[in-house]
Amino acid sequence: MLLVDGGLMFRTFFALPPMTDPKGRPVNAVYGFVSMLLRLLATLRPSHVAVAADSPVAENRRAVLYPPYKANRPECPPDLAPQFALLREVLAALNITVVGVRGYEADDLMGTMARMAEAEGMEVILLTGDRDAFQLLSGRTAVQYVKRLNQTITYDVARFVTEWGILPSQLADLKGLAGDASDNIPGIRGIGPKTAVRLLQQYVTLEAVLAHAHAQPGKLRQRLEEGREIALLSKQLATIDRHVPVSCTPGACALDLDLDTGAAVFEELHFRSLLPSLRRAMA
Repeated sequence: MLLVDGGLMFRTFFALPPMTDPKGRPVNAVYGFVSMLLRLLATLRPSHVAVAADSPVAENRRAVLYPPYKANRPECPPDLAPQFALLREVLAALNITVVGVRGYEADDLMGTMARMAEAEGMEVILLTGDRDAFQLLSGRTAVQYVKRLNQTITYDVARFVTEWGILPSQLADLKGLAGDASDNIPGIRGIGPKTAVRLLQQYVTLEAVLAHAHAQPGKLRQRLEEGREIALLSKQLATIDRHVPVSCTPGACALDLDLDTGAAVFEELHFRSLLPSLRRAMA
């Protein structure tokens, strides 16, 4: 099963120059997203596919828990905002499932669908530009990390461990200690990734690190003791929810591309250059 992060629309929007359809609507993000998706479908040949859609940040359950969550992010560009609805129309024409649940982020949806797909005996590939998804790596789930629009890096458990020095399951613990500036997750002030990794290599979990704060020297002990509550909150913010009440199962997301309706919507949007990619994905 291929699970695609709908948040990649931000990547494709900024990677491509402005484009409009015959109605004057901005379409560059949709074009880039669909182009990338069709290329992966032709390469990976998944039997099942779903695209995970983010809820608006204001509705995000993490922002309710911690209002500064992602508050450092710029506003969605006005030419990008309407393209999310247009993407849904294009995906519907192609007969590709979109999964979205109010209050949850795309990585929560991918985590839930990946767990369910693994239980159904499927191998899973996550297409995303969000490194939070690395915590979902397992013997059955890999990540195609989008570094650039036309460049992905394949991560499995072994590669993650080699690069990060911890297990994928410890990624939320790491962010509990060191925070994550990109999502405005605070972590403990004064503790960086290197110290966090060293502590997790020794104690495995954030909770165990905090339980052994008394064994740490001077300043580190003080930071761990004083930062306990914010560290636990930060871990909660960083942990992907794998039990979202999704409305479909992986088995219901069998890939069955529709050439006729897909070609019609490509013609309407002047995406004619994507027709060969659609045919390759169906071959």
